[in-house]
Amino acid sequence: MPALPIPDVKNDPSKVQLARLGFFIFEHPKLADFERFAEDFGFIEAERTDNTICYRGYGRDPVVYVAVQSPDGRPRFRGPAFVAKDADEFEKAARLPGASPVKQLDTPGGGRMVTFERGDDTWFHVVHGQQERVVDGKQPPTATHETLEPFNGPFEKPRRGRFQRYHDGPALVHKAGHFGYVCRPFEEELSFYTSNFNFVHTDVLFHDKFTDMDVMTFMHLDLGPEYSDHHIMFLQRAIPEVKKTYVHHTSYEVADFDTQLLGHEHLAKNGHRSVWGVGRHILGSQIFGSRILHRSKAATC
Repeated sequence: MPALPIPDVKNDPSKVQLARLGFFIFEHPKLADFERFAEDFGFIEAERTDNTICYRGYGRDPVVYVAVQSPDGRPRFRGPAFVAKDADEFEKAARLPGASPVKQLDTPGGGRMVTFERGDDTWFHVVHGQQERVVDGKQPPTATHETLEPFNGPFEKPRRGRFQRYHDGPALVHKAGHFGYVCRPFEEELSFYTSNFNFVHTDVLFHDKFTDMDVMTFMHLDLGPEYSDHHIMFLQRAIPEVKKTYVHHTSYEVADFDTQLLGHEHLAKNGHRSVWGVGRHILGSQIFGSRILHRSKAATC
């Protein structure tokens, strides 16, 4: 394993400018098993065919999770789909070495997609032209909130004589949040993403036992003057015992801490096992939720 620091990277106009993360694609051994989990988790079914179920959140993206029946009964992560900033940026992605021919999306919202098949059976997609959902930008009620009243603080009590009611239910998903790969060909994959797209480092980590080696990077999309999330993707250097790159997890945004905790409890009541969470990350200061292994053990979310 090479003892090398992760090089700094800068965005520039020659790179494909991505606007946001759109959705994930997973293959599942049994769609019926995942269907139960998806309902408990907080996805909303948008469309289905004989071998595919598309789920959305309550945000503008017409789809956030595409569940496909595995052709051989094995679970697979088929990659993230990022939304290109505009048509020109999509065409720029389509001209990159290794890009697949442009295909029409048959998921809700339509649009076009190009795919990059990377090493170790990993994939990366760029999409454009989806018909977005119409949202008013207001905080919607969720399955765990009857109403969303003002919060009382220690000195000011704006909610007087009105109850804040919560009840059991899934933590409804707003949008796709982030994902990460544990990479065997770490330098090669890091170079692919940072050389061709507007991924830049937010925080680079090392391990106290390997101080001469950077082992992980959290990356965000450089959107110029526009703020972006602390990280939308991370890459972690695989230890020698790992023989193949794998997805560490995918994440999804929900409304607030109450929603997350109630959704966590709802999953537990329905027999899904949490392997990590709920807590708060130090680097980005964001709340992280339940990392869940669903009942069929077909995939993690």
